[in-house]
Amino acid sequence: MKKSLLFLIVLCGAVLFGACSGNKRNSNYEEEPYNRSKKASYESKIRYSVFAPFMYEDKFYSYYALAKKVSGPDNKGWYEVEFKNGPKKGERIKTKNVIVKTRPADDYELKKGLVVLVNHWNPRTQNDESRTDMWRKGVVYNLDELDKGKVMLEFPYDRNDFMATKEVYLLDNIRLILEPKDVRDPRIFLD
Repeated sequence: MKKSLLFLIVLCGAVLFGACSGNKRNSNYEEEPYNRSKKASYESKIRYSVFAPFMYEDKFYSYYALAKKVSGPDNKGWYEVEFKNGPKKGERIKTKNVIVKTRPADDYELKKGLVVLVNHWNPRTQNDESRTDMWRKGVVYNLDELDKGKVMLEFPYDRNDFMATKEVYLLDNIRLILEPKDVRDPRIFLD
């Protein structure tokens, strides 16, 4: 009894598998050549890079570009980096204000008050590197349009800026800051 039941299950599985897989070459299906997406190539570029400030260094509203870590951090926290692209491509600087590790944001991870890295232009569709590598920090403000792939962010300039600029961005343009972990909104809210 057990052997016949096992045989029946295996037979049904084989029939279902054969029906689902089918031979695509005999049908009207044409295979497309293997092509890596822009998203995959851009992510691999970011994986081995850091974000360094090229404008307004040491401010919350600094503008960042991709850079290669040359050395650091030393015992005082200084990094030496070389910009890979963006407005200061090829230039070397020493800075403490480096974002070491990021990753694309998923919708379920975003919450109001979270500090994220955002790009004004969609880095996966632009060809102009000076535009695709202009990132800055923003604070998640509103998630009402998250089902449409849009997030409203605030951009405070200092700890007293409680009427900060608010703009809506695509979820694809937002990255979570994983390292350093102590990146916070500069404003102090009283409970």
